Amino acid sequence: MRKITAMLLPGLMLVSVSGEGADFSLGLQGGSYGTAYKTRHADYWVLPYIGYDGETWYIDGTEAGYNIVKNDSHLLRAKVYYYTTEYRSRDGRNRAMRSLSSRHSTMMAGLSYQYTTPWGAFSTTVGGDTLDNSNGMTINAAWIAMKQWGGFTLVPEVGVDWSNAQNTRYYYGISHQESARSGLKAWRPHDSYVPYLQLAMNYAWTPRWNTWGEITGRFYPSTIRNSPMVNKNGVVELTIGASYTF
Repeated sequence: MRKITAMLLPGLMLVSVSGEGADFSLGLQGGSYGTAYKTRHADYWVLPYIGYDGETWYIDGTEAGYNIVKNDSHLLRAKVYYYTTEYRSRDGRNRAMRSLSSRHSTMMAGLSYQYTTPWGAFSTTVGGDTLDNSNGMTINAAWIAMKQWGGFTLVPEVGVDWSNAQNTRYYYGISHQESARSGLKAWRPHDSYVPYLQLAMNYAWTPRWNTWGEITGRFYPSTIRNSPMVNKNGVVELTIGASYTF
């Protein structure tokens, strides 16, 4: 999780240079990432939360960026964000899995657009690897709804994540060299589509104290679930957090 904390540093710099009147929040968040890989345990994490919602710059946890267009209906952003998928070879369930190379999480950079209507919002994000781990590209498309009762807000979301062949091969493929070393079958997948369902909940206890939770289910296509590294058809991810707004 040290990499996640490092991704927050550019966001701190944005706050120091902005000078705009806007909400600034500090808090703590944590949770568990279900992993598709054949590992010995799930991935649990805890990290600081930093939030800043300015007219031009913004920070939201492990994401930070610049608002190109921001109004009641349209939100266009240039941003950098943390891509969480990773495989640590030392956590492999057996000798063969521990013989594979690690797959590293990375920082993505790209554009996001959200169009808000009275019935919900359509959102899409296009991003590319900036750290030369996968040299891959991803696209997300989602439909988001929201219902509010006083201080309690419920946000269901349905969407799909697309990864190009480079990204899918880096995280789930097995090269011929790795196959010879580990005894696992070589695997060279093409691009992949991962549909998901998400339910987020937020409760504002006071005008300054805020808590939230989020549960996400992801459903893997054959390009991922047939990889010799993988033993699941899907995963569940959970996040909870609390913050104080200054």
